[in-house]
Amino acid sequence: MALRGPYRRGPGYVAAAGGLLAALLLAEAAARLEGPRVCADAQSILLQAAPDVGWTFTPDLRITLEDCHGDAWSAPLATNAEGLADQPWPLEKRPGDVRVLLLGNHVVDGLGVAREDRLSVRIAHLADQVRGARLSVVNAAIPGYATANQLTWLEKRGLRYRPDVVVLVLDPARDLAANLQTPPVEVVERDLPPASGLLAASGALRWLARRPAVTTRPSVKIGEPPPLAGADTQARALARTRDLVARLAEVSRSAGASFGILVAPPCPSEQPTANICEALEGVAPCIDPTATFEGLRASADKPLELCLDPLGRWGRDGHFLASHALWDLFTRAGLWPRGVVRGHRL
Repeated sequence: MALRGPYRRGPGYVAAAGGLLAALLLAEAAARLEGPRVCADAQSILLQAAPDVGWTFTPDLRITLEDCHGDAWSAPLATNAEGLADQPWPLEKRPGDVRVLLLGNHVVDGLGVAREDRLSVRIAHLADQVRGARLSVVNAAIPGYATANQLTWLEKRGLRYRPDVVVLVLDPARDLAANLQTPPVEVVERDLPPASGLLAASGALRWLARRPAVTTRPSVKIGEPPPLAGADTQARALARTRDLVARLAEVSRSAGASFGILVAPPCPSEQPTANICEALEGVAPCIDPTATFEGLRASADKPLELCLDPLGRWGRDGHFLASHALWDLFTRAGLWPRGVVRGHRL
């Protein structure tokens, strides 16, 4: 019987090369998931022209936004192919699903907070999906949108999702003025040029260069509407807003969906707000949690993250409070479809 010695081990550089390749693949995967870090002031990269609805988020964008003014925060942003700051949603619902469309603007879009802290996700998590129906919430909040834009998006794109519930988050600090006089939409050069060559092919290289992979469709910047001056102008803006909200409610109900309104407590809190719910009485159920926001802000033992300054967006605590206010409104008004059950999760 012939004796055989131990097998000869492969050269060390083969194992090293294999380890390096695995590390590079992991780095590439992580970079593609996180996306390059982009200053939150680089606004032109976020919005892209869309012929049917004016503009949306840049589709299929994956970046990590970080503060440019010394505050230590960062948050990932991933948009889907429809230009929404959300996961991809099939147009067809799964059997037993209850689908909610959340309409709004930058105040509620969730940029600057973790995905699980966004209003859309928090609403879904409030439902007990074991004892009741599954609740899925499409985050259709897009910066720069006012009520007229949300109506166009609902008619052109939103109804394809076959919603059971439509929620309008109305921002009185901007929407009233924008509904009266449409803000300018300006085509702009991107703050960061599109990735090309090796940058276009490698997520890791884009991460190192801070260059996201973006499409060639024009970027847009949405201007601010002129402020409302005088009681007569404010009254006309409120009347115009009421007409637009009534049309939103009509379109939603004609499609078989219930409709409700959440008035967005403004960020920063110093901005004045009209009594929107009183003005919309008879149009749709409405709730304004501004007093709750301000009461908690004044009584809290430590600062609450109600707003992200200077972004003008709700922070984590703002989304949390709004989700409970919205759930209570729909429960009180009987707007949840049969089968939706409140869970115990906060």
